[in-house]
Amino acid sequence: MKYSLVLVLSLVLALSLGGHVFAQTQMTFTGTNYASSTLKAMPIDQDHIVLIGEQMGVEVNDKAPFNNLSTHFSLIVFIDKGASHVRGYGTYVDKDGDKFVIEIWDFPAGSPNKVRGKVIGATGKFAGMEGGADAVSQSPRGWPEGTSRTICQEVWKLTLKNPL
Repeated sequence: MKYSLVLVLSLVLALSLGGHVFAQTQMTFTGTNYASSTLKAMPIDQDHIVLIGEQMGVEVNDKAPFNNLSTHFSLIVFIDKGASHVRGYGTYVDKDGDKFVIEIWDFPAGSPNKVRGKVIGATGKFAGMEGGADAVSQSPRGWPEGTSRTICQEVWKLTLKNPL
């Protein structure tokens, strides 16, 4: 008797919420972010430097709707006797203006070309999304002084509350 009452209440709750209780999708996929950056160096002393930078780019992968997103990152890099630490935020925006924001940090600590990002907010079709990405970046040489380019290989692990 108790079990049937719980089952009936669970079914009523699920139906009253429009079925969203069970509407979750988990996905893992890889992507590449191509970006160009501007950095401003602020030396503290001979062993310590702070870099402040912005990156604008595009996300490329084969997983809709995450392909062809515009990206904007604001980053701070602290260099302590040659070891770098990265912190920042990134915004991914689709053509409709739907977006999600990630918080970024170096992982493991002290490896500036390996970062981890965690989704901290999302709007539109991305609303309710959780998860993040591990990424490895490369910075090819050959751009004008004060600018750089970055190619970042990412592995995304996401849970979508509103399946796309």
